[in-house]
Amino acid sequence: MPIDISQYSFDTGTVTIHYVEGPACGPPLVLLHGGSNGWQSFESIMPDLAEDWHLYAPDFRGHGRSGRVSGAYRLQDYTDDMIAFLQQRVSEPAIIFGHSLGGMVALLVAAQCPDQIRAVVVGDSPLTAARWLAHLKHSREDLIVWRDLAGGKHSVEKIREKVGNQWVAQNLYFNDPDMLSTLIDDPESAAAGFEAALLLPSIRCPVLLLQADPNAGGILTDGEVERGLALLYDPTHVRLEGVGHLLHIEQKDAVLRAITGFLKIL
Repeated sequence: MPIDISQYSFDTGTVTIHYVEGPACGPPLVLLHGGSNGWQSFESIMPDLAEDWHLYAPDFRGHGRSGRVSGAYRLQDYTDDMIAFLQQRVSEPAIIFGHSLGGMVALLVAAQCPDQIRAVVVGDSPLTAARWLAHLKHSREDLIVWRDLAGGKHSVEKIREKVGNQWVAQNLYFNDPDMLSTLIDDPESAAAGFEAALLLPSIRCPVLLLQADPNAGGILTDGEVERGLALLYDPTHVRLEGVGHLLHIEQKDAVLRAITGFLKIL
């Protein structure tokens, strides 16, 4: 069933963030999308979650309809935007479900702005800079192709012809090519400050590590999960067998069961 969502913009003082908001049917739940994506990646699960939660889903800077900031696409830049968003647009401490890049940002927000966060769901996100950098290195050739197609220079139809995927094409149309350049040319700067040994022990709220199946393309490794469970104050772990990195896009029902089960115990 579709839900009634409204679209808004929020000026952080550095960049304008576009976001959508659902009806106030419960406490706030903020959805943070993955890299080169947008808030629409959550459309399949939003109707179910909206029954019990007040949903917010922003586009990161350089993504979707949010603004662009040349040379400022580090994890910390996204984190600063989301802290400002939570403090000025969300009325009470929120739960964050972050997928991939969004999960990394969610962990940084929880560490740096604990009063605004009730709990975090990490959706198949790397837990260390080293793992993220390895993933970016593996994806580098694709990222170079994406950068050449991004930024509205080409029609969605032409991008789809090149990448073979309508969803990817629609996202690339709105991506800032400079955001992709950061991941290609200066990934170490983008990842600065994302170190599990320092970051994870500082997070005092409950955290669900929602792991895709590494054998199906999942990014979060078993070794990282083991380390995360040892470092986090209040962790829960769910591994989704046979489900790839795209999680809720691939297997909506399995993801919803994991998330709602976690939220019920808060």
